[in-house]
Amino acid sequence: MFQFPPLPPVLQIHRQVAFAFAAVFIVIELVFQLSDFGLLAPNLRFEGYALFSFFDPWFDRLLAGQPTPPRLWWSFLSYAFLHGGMAHLAMNTAAFLGLSLLVLRIFGVPLYLAFFVATAVGGSLGYGLLSHADAPMVGASGVVFGLIGVLKYAEFAFITRRPGSGSMRAFLGSIGALVLINVILAVAMGGMLAWQTHLGGFLAGWVAAWIVVPKA
Repeated sequence: MFQFPPLPPVLQIHRQVAFAFAAVFIVIELVFQLSDFGLLAPNLRFEGYALFSFFDPWFDRLLAGQPTPPRLWWSFLSYAFLHGGMAHLAMNTAAFLGLSLLVLRIFGVPLYLAFFVATAVGGSLGYGLLSHADAPMVGASGVVFGLIGVLKYAEFAFITRRPGSGSMRAFLGSIGALVLINVILAVAMGGMLAWQTHLGGFLAGWVAAWIVVPKA
């Protein structure tokens, strides 16, 4: 019976880091689901969103120089660990794992963790600056699009610094496809898609990669 060879130790660590984040996403949503079905204390989802989701009106108050609750500050990051149901969780986690394993392999664990924080915060800033919704914002999609931004900058740097090594047309086509996907999803979801978070995360990932990718 054929068996795949074991992964090198470094790649095993990379995989463990990615799956550890995914496990946190899953456990939190399972707790919410059990609460929703009455198998745990009631209203855990509501209480979790109240404490850890990103809430745009609080951000608007911050920009206006008005008092804001302390939970605003950790919600710039904590919203990324919450989801709005099993379908939302499954879609984000699948994309997150695939992208995380690739980014971890290229950049390593310390930079990956920095990218996670930067893109999550970038996603919340994008949402706060461009959205005026009253509903809480949750989900790892800001990080997902942030990791795409990291990889896209790395691809862009490779193409532009090594003429003939890649296709700029294909690169621009992939960026256009990302925009089209967001437009289609926004229409299909009746405006419930937080495209502002996706944009903020992507830009944060692009800038973060620009900072760390060698310039020569």
